[in-house]
Amino acid sequence: MKKWMKAVLIGVVVFALLAGIAARVCVGHYVGFPEPAGEENTGYRTETLCVEHDGISLYGKALIPDGDGPFPTVLYAHGAESDYKADMTTLKSLAMSGIACYTFDFYGWTDRSTGPQGVHWFHDVPRGVDDSYEKKLLQQVEDLNAVIEAAKGWTFVDTNRLYLVGSSMGGATVATAAVTHSDDIRGIVLEYPAINLNPDAMVSGAPLDVNGYTGPVLILQGTKDVIVPMEMSQNLVTHYNTLRDDHAELVIYEGQPHVFTGKYKVLAAKEIYRFLEENAS
Repeated sequence: MKKWMKAVLIGVVVFALLAGIAARVCVGHYVGFPEPAGEENTGYRTETLCVEHDGISLYGKALIPDGDGPFPTVLYAHGAESDYKADMTTLKSLAMSGIACYTFDFYGWTDRSTGPQGVHWFHDVPRGVDDSYEKKLLQQVEDLNAVIEAAKGWTFVDTNRLYLVGSSMGGATVATAAVTHSDDIRGIVLEYPAINLNPDAMVSGAPLDVNGYTGPVLILQGTKDVIVPMEMSQNLVTHYNTLRDDHAELVIYEGQPHVFTGKYKVLAAKEIYRFLEENAS
């Protein structure tokens, strides 16, 4: 082989190695790598499960730990302009520690969940123009209610340990849906919840006052969030704790933006796991 060909080949190999390293660094920084949220380290399998209600078919994935169930189960609600894959690093970290997880596409954001209005029907609706997002939140509550009822019939679910986790608009959806689920949802976790989408959320005695839910609440928030400012979550935890002093807990991540990055997705999983274990009964 001629010297110039060897040089080109070496250059190509070095470039490929550097590109691979750079890609891994980027993935690690923005997405993170799953690791067990608790002491247990188990495998898990993934199953596609769809939930039907009112002519709507919700597409979702279940992460089911290896071993004998039923398992404590998290039902995850994604944010606006997103889908079931939004927080997979956190959910996989939970599944690796024996927590079953179900994550799905709310109707209107993707082409996987379908219904009478077609697909993607809400994806391009502008924010802040009217009350479209507030109305969409209530529709998402109906989706989540259907998922809760369906989950009670899944054999891998421990119905005595059923939890809700939601991020951004999904967090507001969880907080709002939970109002009617004090008896069957063991606890809820709200990641940077866009609670402003429920105008009644912090109105004491209103039909959708979040204190209609009496179970334990964990709120996770970053200090650099410009979409859901930290003050919004601080006000929310203050309102929750008007019901009782220990109703809600706020955990703050210094420097984190609206969607947690890299290792903070795993740190969030560890915090959620702690919360689930502390509220197992």
